Amino acid sequence: MISPETFHVVSTELVVGAFSVAGLSFTLCLLLHLGILKQPSWSPVFDHVAHFTLAFGLAATPFAILSGLSSAPGEGLNSPILVNKMFLSMTGFGFALGCLITRWRLGNNVWSTTKSTTLHSASGLAAVGSMLLTASAGGTFARGESLLDILHLPYENVLLFPMIVSATALLLGISMLVLSWKRMNALSSVH
Repeated sequence: MISPETFHVVSTELVVGAFSVAGLSFTLCLLLHLGILKQPSWSPVFDHVAHFTLAFGLAATPFAILSGLSSAPGEGLNSPILVNKMFLSMTGFGFALGCLITRWRLGNNVWSTTKSTTLHSASGLAAVGSMLLTASAGGTFARGESLLDILHLPYENVLLFPMIVSATALLLGISMLVLSWKRMNALSSVH
């Protein structure tokens, strides 16, 4: 039987590796579509790699989260670093899911304008950045050091919002989901 600690290391490496490749691919997609790189034939390759590795990393994320919680010393989220890891990984999960759903719904049209290209790439890169910060916080928690120590990130401080801000954000998110669901249904009934 594999211990939770070992399973966490394996699943974390899968997540970090997949998101790192996705980040590189999203960056190259952005550079290609903005005309900075002059190899338009590479565009479909990087598009597929970016989204496939993002989906793979997204699929591996719950395993990393659950194995991390079960392998952490103590009971649950008893450290500010673990709370920050949870916030960061859920943020990355949300960005990645939004990016993949957008690509699925719009197809290649996400690359049709400079605005949509920039927004889509920024969403993919935000997912990548959140996951890499999560991994850095994990290194700080487990070993007391990480690759990003030179930035002196405040992993020991948990950003908590007042209840009114949290409630407003929750209502805004639910409203956006309802409005987008209605719009998707209205568009599908037109066709």
